[in-house]
Amino acid sequence: MDALARQRSATVAVWRADVLTRPGGSWADLGGLAVHTTGLPVPYWNGAHVTDPSGLRALPEARRWFEERGMPWGVLVPAELELDPGTPHVTDQRVMLRDLSRLPAMPLRPEVELWWGSEDAVGIQAEAFEEERAAEFVLPKLVNDACAVVVAHDEGVAAATATLVTVEGVAAIYGVATVASHRRKGLGRAVTLAALHEGERRGCDLAFLNPSDLGYGVYAELGFVDAPPWRVYSAPMAAVREEA
Repeated sequence: MDALARQRSATVAVWRADVLTRPGGSWADLGGLAVHTTGLPVPYWNGAHVTDPSGLRALPEARRWFEERGMPWGVLVPAELELDPGTPHVTDQRVMLRDLSRLPAMPLRPEVELWWGSEDAVGIQAEAFEEERAAEFVLPKLVNDACAVVVAHDEGVAAATATLVTVEGVAAIYGVATVASHRRKGLGRAVTLAALHEGERRGCDLAFLNPSDLGYGVYAELGFVDAPPWRVYSAPMAAVREEA
């Protein structure tokens, strides 16, 4: 597979690996449509990824699947498929790719330390993303063998974090966050690079992430390049035709 095809497959595999350690987590392949729920009622933590054009026919089944679990959700379609599920377009989830050859070194200021597996990641993500349920989302990752969570401590303060998920030889980087008081000090770059090096150590040769506007320049400087996004649509309601 080419790099983009690997990213699409790895995105689905990331969520499949993620829900394994969650009390309310669940995943299913509905035939061209991979559905997952974290068991948390946050729309962007539950979704249906189209993996083949035939997956649109499974949307009514996906609706029932999420309704049985009482979870909000959305539909994610690879932009290159040019498919319209017939529901409102919400946003595009941007994608950037980087092969893991020739990674930059990781020089750190003397006052910066990197800790792996620290629960301090919860507080950082809660502040940076203004996310009330950060603990419920982050803590299962600390006991998931597919994941590695790094925290940068700057002069003793837990200031930045990133999460690595490794699947299918691909390093997925998520949850890169820096508390407001420690931004513009290179900490986001440091934790991202640490996750990339760990991904390479685990045998990965490709990495991807979903950049925000705030972090885009940092990722570009690290060698990530733009790829077609996932197009995100709202969930079909009961009125969607069964034959859609």
